[in-house]
Amino acid sequence: MKIKRFETQCGLKPLEDKVVTEVPLTIIINDEELATLLCSPAKLKELAVGYLIAEGFIASADDIVSSDLNDKTTTIRIKTKNPINKTDLDKKRIITSGCGRGQTFYNYRDFSNCQPIESNLKVSAKDILGLVAEFQKKSETFKETGGVHSAALCDGQKIIAFSEDIGRHNAVDKIIGEVILRGENPKDKFLLTSGRISSEILIKAARLSVPLIVSRSAPTNMAVSIAKQLNLTLVGFARGTRLNIYAGAERISL
Repeated sequence: MKIKRFETQCGLKPLEDKVVTEVPLTIIINDEELATLLCSPAKLKELAVGYLIAEGFIASADDIVSSDLNDKTTTIRIKTKNPINKTDLDKKRIITSGCGRGQTFYNYRDFSNCQPIESNLKVSAKDILGLVAEFQKKSETFKETGGVHSAALCDGQKIIAFSEDIGRHNAVDKIIGEVILRGENPKDKFLLTSGRISSEILIKAARLSVPLIVSRSAPTNMAVSIAKQLNLTLVGFARGTRLNIYAGAERISL
């Protein structure tokens, strides 16, 4: 799109610039409107399924009877085997892109129904930093617009799933949905995210049952506390030649 840029040396000048796309995705579950997610327009089915898993509405892809995505209205209709708690549906909210004033069905006590992670995964710090460097290069949308977050699933040696979105929560939910729909076993893999690891992001990782989550950014103290309680390894500030291990250091080898 056409914009105007100001620079101190040459003043105002016209410029062509790329701006990230944002759409509303409405999730209708068992004919009841559950939520509207403000998101990037790719992998919308994966986003919807990942959101339902991450928010605890369903436990696996087997809980889904059918799904129908309308690309024109960006609406997805999902039927589940079992009814969703009507009390939760009555709390329908608009979910923003996952930053600032975004709302969710999440409650900080939600991790109480997550099981402690059992996994023999062990990854070297060198391999993690190598994958983070590769991860940084993968987002073409970020290079063009600077307006998205990214998330990925890694098997310790390579990136096997990658998503990007205007919201860090959405990017993680897209990975969760993709992993669930592909039938991947997440217990011997780890999650990479470009955004900070807050408690709700940590709980999303726990619901996916990954034993390790890595970010280029910072964690919150509540995320660290929950990670320790759930035996989940948490790594932050992974960039360049260093990383910080906040919980579960036994899974990181030198």
